[in-house]
Amino acid sequence: MAKVKLGIVGLGRLGRNHAANIHYHIPNAELIAICSVVQAELDEVAGEMHPPYTYTDYREMFQNKELDGVVIATNSQSHCDMAIEAARLGVKNIYIEKPLGMTLDEVNRIRDALQGSEVKVFQVGYNRRFDKSYQAMKKKVEEGYIGKPVLIKMINRDPAGVEEFLLKFSPTSGGLVFDMLTHDYDIARWVLGTDATTVYGMGGVYAYEGLAALGDIDNCGILCRFGNGAMGWFEATRNCPYGYHSETEIFGTEGCIRVCVTPTNDRVVYFDKSGVNQSTVQWFYEYWEPTFTAEIQSFVDTIIGAPQVAAGLMDGYKAVEWALAAKKAVDEEITVHL
Repeated sequence: MAKVKLGIVGLGRLGRNHAANIHYHIPNAELIAICSVVQAELDEVAGEMHPPYTYTDYREMFQNKELDGVVIATNSQSHCDMAIEAARLGVKNIYIEKPLGMTLDEVNRIRDALQGSEVKVFQVGYNRRFDKSYQAMKKKVEEGYIGKPVLIKMINRDPAGVEEFLLKFSPTSGGLVFDMLTHDYDIARWVLGTDATTVYGMGGVYAYEGLAALGDIDNCGILCRFGNGAMGWFEATRNCPYGYHSETEIFGTEGCIRVCVTPTNDRVVYFDKSGVNQSTVQWFYEYWEPTFTAEIQSFVDTIIGAPQVAAGLMDGYKAVEWALAAKKAVDEEITVHL
């Protein structure tokens, strides 16, 4: 069977891993094109994976007729223009990292471009839908295991000590809510099967003072009500002292389900005079690694003809819609009605 030929634009921290997953871990796909404006990134990936095509201009890559699809893994601010250009230049299948756009106008422009194009598969990178534990949680909720959902509570904590990185990353990321919390919201609406109707929040700069000048924050808490009456609580921090931590609990009238309670990176427990200790995961990619492979595998399988199970255009739209409301709620400490 012929392999699906993919190109990727963006070879930074996540794009580099996507490229490696395509090359090493997805047997029915082949990485044939890479694109980056950073020559060192191009040289490194080209030297290791040997794709036949390298580009510094993504428009040129999108015009390569050998490609069956493209992966867009650049900074958030560039997603809109790249998605539109990919559709305009005849790319048939597009995977794009979240967020889909920075404004609803950008998302609407992408929608309009797709409607008049030949794009068949359009997938947004909400990788947590591919976590087996969350898939099990969703199935149990749908089966009625917890009864009527009352509260979904989500913790999302990045490790401390990344201020220098954040000060460079923040201006193109959309800030804490766009970068981190749309993952949580996407999982919440996916598991509950409904969208948020109201959102209230608060937050601030507690650890990295440089973020204040950029209009960003490092900690926040957001409270939502969903269309089925359930409440949602989302907590996010950029300065977790013990490593990376992601956790979800959904409570209902007849039961409760928890996922990822302790973020250990192995099953080793250490005993000495200081007490009992376990080492914890230190970065998001290490924690979610299997899901990144699974989501690109799903993209490839959908191109071949499998049913699409990942987040699509409307899921990306809903996440941006919520993120804009949530950011306004946090910035102004008000309740926003969606």
